[in-house]
Amino acid sequence: MKKRPFTQKINVRVAIIVAVIGVVLSLSGSLLVFRLAHDKQETVSYRLIDQLAASAVKTAAIAAYVDDEELANEIINGLVMSDMVSGARIFAGETVLAMNIANSDELAAVSPIERELYHPFNENELIGELALYPDTAFIRDMALQEAKGSAIHIIVVSFLITLIIAGTLQYTLSMPLIKLKQAFETVDPSHPENLKKLDIGYKRQDELGYLIKQINGLIRAVRANFLAERKLRVHTEKLEQQLRLLFEKASIGVALISTRKGILIENPKFNHIVGTASSLADFIGIFDDPESVSSIIGSLKASLHSNPIGLDLSYQEDGSRRWVHCLFATVSDQRLVAREDDDVLFEVIIHDITDRKEREAEVRYQAQHDILTGLYNRLGGEKRLQYLLSENTGEFSCVFLLVDLDKFKPINDNYGHEAGDVVLVECSHRIKTLFNEPTDVCCRWGGDEFVIGFKREALPFSALNTLCNTLLHSLEEPIEVSSDLQVSISASIGVALVDEAGKSVEHWIAKADKAMYDVKSQGRENYLIK
Repeated sequence: MKKRPFTQKINVRVAIIVAVIGVVLSLSGSLLVFRLAHDKQETVSYRLIDQLAASAVKTAAIAAYVDDEELANEIINGLVMSDMVSGARIFAGETVLAMNIANSDELAAVSPIERELYHPFNENELIGELALYPDTAFIRDMALQEAKGSAIHIIVVSFLITLIIAGTLQYTLSMPLIKLKQAFETVDPSHPENLKKLDIGYKRQDELGYLIKQINGLIRAVRANFLAERKLRVHTEKLEQQLRLLFEKASIGVALISTRKGILIENPKFNHIVGTASSLADFIGIFDDPESVSSIIGSLKASLHSNPIGLDLSYQEDGSRRWVHCLFATVSDQRLVAREDDDVLFEVIIHDITDRKEREAEVRYQAQHDILTGLYNRLGGEKRLQYLLSENTGEFSCVFLLVDLDKFKPINDNYGHEAGDVVLVECSHRIKTLFNEPTDVCCRWGGDEFVIGFKREALPFSALNTLCNTLLHSLEEPIEVSSDLQVSISASIGVALVDEAGKSVEHWIAKADKAMYDVKSQGRENYLIK
């Protein structure tokens, strides 16, 4: 610790202040006393001379009355014996009756103290004058000595008072403050758990006692807060480690992205899923539908308080299609310096849902397809046929076929259901081979019934007849059930031309069904177009 200058110690400063005040007061007081004592002594001296003159007036008046020069000289010599009188003179009328002046040149500048002499028997008759000349040098020296003595007394008294005040302050204030400072130096803020209250033996209930009490209260509070903070810090560090471990080992990808600076921070899972993209454009370009991602980010920038937005997105990885669920949410940035207007922070949470998507696709496929034949089942077929109808325009011819297999029941009865399943699978394959356009819908409607929906551009009636005949002949080809068994079947086909908008799938299936039953009633193995 750097040593403080000596004059910065409070006891030294207090002593200096008291000394300065004492010196100033003693000097000013002694100067004032010196002036007062000097003036007072001169006044007293002149008053004594005046009284001395007053005491000699009657005797001097008699000497002037009888014109007794000898008596007058005795009076004058008696007055001059005083140290404060340097000369005296008695006038009888205008004549000097007696005089004792040692140095007439010095007395020329001295104002005499004069007393009028009156007739001893007639107080109204002026007969002379008594003049006393003060010894101003003696009076001045005597007043100066008296003033010096008084000033010295004042200085000594002031010095003693200053010492008493300084000692009192040292005992009552400086020493307790020094003890408090020394005790406070033992406080180690780096180890608040060892903090103890300050005890300097000060028991008085004054301001210093109150200060010590408050300091001890503060020390107790600091110690308690430190212990609580340390406990909280340990807990926080533990949580931070757990969160860091959770962040690093999480099974989902997490990233913080700036619209201006790109990806700011991400966990390993995020990199594993989407690679090492750094810019926002790179991140958006990863997905098969970048327009949707850009739209979501634009929505987040437009409304910083919008709710999180979730979206299922696909991307390509090693030639295969992967799926992730992305949750986009803006981040409130508590910065003292505001970000630029077009810079927005948002977090992205990515969860790989490829397995779920595949399971959903499998479930959806199984829900909409016939397990045996792989064609659409009735549920899936209705949806696809409805979609086919909704996209039908005047430029295309839309056709529904209802195919019912003839002589299928005897195969089941004679050769078993396994043989029947082989027949159904082969018939489905032949149907799918013939109707293999992307928009063609081939369904196993139920049992041995199949529904086919398709649309062709500018389909003439002759081409439709050819297509129906081809289907009939394809289905009539022998089917090899096993190495030693072949079976043959035929079909009755009802054809419905969609020539009116606004009708439902059920309407056209019913129309095709009616045509199919008309074929059966006419001998089977044929088709009928309605």
